[in-house]
Amino acid sequence: MKSFLNPAAALIGFALTSFFAVTQEWSVQKFCWSVWLAGLFYSWTCVITAAIQILLTSRTQKEYYDANVPFIKRISPEVFTIGIIPVTLLVGFIALYLYCYLFSFYGLFLSVFAEMEPFSLFGRNGFINSDFFTPVTYLAVNLWPMILATLIANADDFLQKKPWERILFPFKSNAILRIHIMTIALPFFMMIAWVLFRTAYQSVTIILLLGIFYFLPNKRHKDKTINSENANQKFGAARMGFDSKKFSTDEQGKA
Repeated sequence: MKSFLNPAAALIGFALTSFFAVTQEWSVQKFCWSVWLAGLFYSWTCVITAAIQILLTSRTQKEYYDANVPFIKRISPEVFTIGIIPVTLLVGFIALYLYCYLFSFYGLFLSVFAEMEPFSLFGRNGFINSDFFTPVTYLAVNLWPMILATLIANADDFLQKKPWERILFPFKSNAILRIHIMTIALPFFMMIAWVLFRTAYQSVTIILLLGIFYFLPNKRHKDKTINSENANQKFGAARMGFDSKKFSTDEQGKA
């Protein structure tokens, strides 16, 4: 979920969420549901922004599609621009549906291990019998700072040049690893916070977990690309130097 290219954005997200978590006295259970909600809205935003970008740039990106999908070369730009609209909408709808299904599955686990009021929506027998969008709406109204902060901290992900890849970007990010680390760290943070802060241990625990959520670095594929390009440039420069030296030696030999 977290894309750490802009430290300032991550800091803003951390400060905004921490402020509301402390002032509104979030419980650890509520924080767990806020992370679930933020992941859902992040995934939705990836799909929606990708679909919009595809529709707006389809005509100017015709050459890109021609190179990657050979049969599109036979289609005129006008027909292609019209035809890509239903394709994009269909793919976007399927992606949104899959993310809803995936997060509803996660929600079932939360309703058992992070049960909270109202139990009719977030209890053991509440979430499973709800219509999914009712608990989502309830959380969005009450936990909107987490949504806003997450989207701000990950704004660079919504500006990537390859929109088709962005639709599946939540699966490629290291969000799962981040959540696992938070899960492992949770009991230790709670124990330390309880020993040091007693009644305020939940707020302190949440702030520590938010630090992991916003500041744990990511591996960026872009770095590998840059390193590869640099290596190719160095190899090319060395090869050119070798060829020039060889050419000079041959010329001297002929002379």
